[in-house]
Amino acid sequence: MTQLRSASLPLLELNHVLRFSLYSRWMFVAVLGSSTLVFYLLHLNLPLLPLAAVAIGVAVINLWLNRDWRLGRPVRRLLACGLLLDVLALGLVLGLTGGASNPLAVLFLLPLMMAALVCSPGVAWGLTGIATGLYLLLFFWHLPLPAGEHAGHGGHEALFNLHLVGMWLTFALSAGLITACVSRLVRILGERERRLNQAYRRQDSDERLLVLAMEAASLTHQLSTPLNNLFLLNEELRETPDLPREVQEDLQLAHSQLEQCADILRRLKSQSQAEREPVRLYRTLGERLAQWQNLRPEVRVEWQHSNMAQDRTVRLSPLFWPALFNILNNAADAGEGRIELHTRFHTNGDWELGVHNRTGVLSEAQLRRAGLDQFDSDKPAGLGLGVWLSHATLSRLNGRLELSNHAEGGVYARILLPLEPIS
Repeated sequence: MTQLRSASLPLLELNHVLRFSLYSRWMFVAVLGSSTLVFYLLHLNLPLLPLAAVAIGVAVINLWLNRDWRLGRPVRRLLACGLLLDVLALGLVLGLTGGASNPLAVLFLLPLMMAALVCSPGVAWGLTGIATGLYLLLFFWHLPLPAGEHAGHGGHEALFNLHLVGMWLTFALSAGLITACVSRLVRILGERERRLNQAYRRQDSDERLLVLAMEAASLTHQLSTPLNNLFLLNEELRETPDLPREVQEDLQLAHSQLEQCADILRRLKSQSQAEREPVRLYRTLGERLAQWQNLRPEVRVEWQHSNMAQDRTVRLSPLFWPALFNILNNAADAGEGRIELHTRFHTNGDWELGVHNRTGVLSEAQLRRAGLDQFDSDKPAGLGLGVWLSHATLSRLNGRLELSNHAEGGVYARILLPLEPIS
């Protein structure tokens, strides 16, 4: 379900704000009700019945607001009604307990601050006008606080001390609530900024991937014609009579290499329609590693995995394998022909795959931009695209790639990939 957001501050979810206001109103009812009971037990000369009536009225209306929220009534309207209730209830309580001289009058700021955060400008300014008018009215219409049995100098001093204590309590409450709200907003803004930066980086990566994909598609189409010509030339040469045996072997090798190139082009075309397919994970990984080692027979792979009996059938996109083999090729080139492969399942269902080569090291700059920018490759004819392509592919599969310098030497590539199990 789509979350409703504030009109003036879209970072706040209105359902959460409404829930908070309902709970806060119950706290107001509880404090007012308990205070009325304490005033009664202390035999203070205060209008206890009107105060109790205000507490009961706020409780009844809060129940009505909560019921309407459960029934799916418009959240913005309920928020505005609730904030209006807060302003009116506070005005009544202040009018019954000293008016503008009551230090709790500063609490008018709290519903107005919330209205400014979550309501439209019209509602916020309307509530501000109502609160300002009520505060002005409290100067002329209010019931004075009792001064005690002695109305002389001692009574006025007691009232003044009560006023000071109330001002301190009001300041502490207001400071705590404002600090909590502002701290929450700062955290939300920081998280939003972080997500925006991630989105910008991903958008930049996607744009570069799109350009690269368009170039790859164009080159694939362009390579088809010369590749077909080479096939024809190879066939004609192989049919030439009385060729030396060495030449025939070379032509056969060239034919197999051309077949491999054609197969690569076919697979490149099919990747655009790749979908997640059910595979037996460790068994498929073993088969893929065997195929890869046929192309890299000089590389020794030490696969340290959990019990093969714990193998799982999962849905895995075919796009994962080129991303993995990019990492393996880089590790094989940098690790002098030796790679350690670690695999394990996490309790949350994620699959972790680590690739460790024992030699080489990444600079601090490379580690900071690992997977986000293209590296300057040290390999002959290397374009430095392998790690970047792997990172972009894994990101699209909701996984991630992390590179680090291993404590025992070499570079460690850690792949985390969420898998969709098949029961």
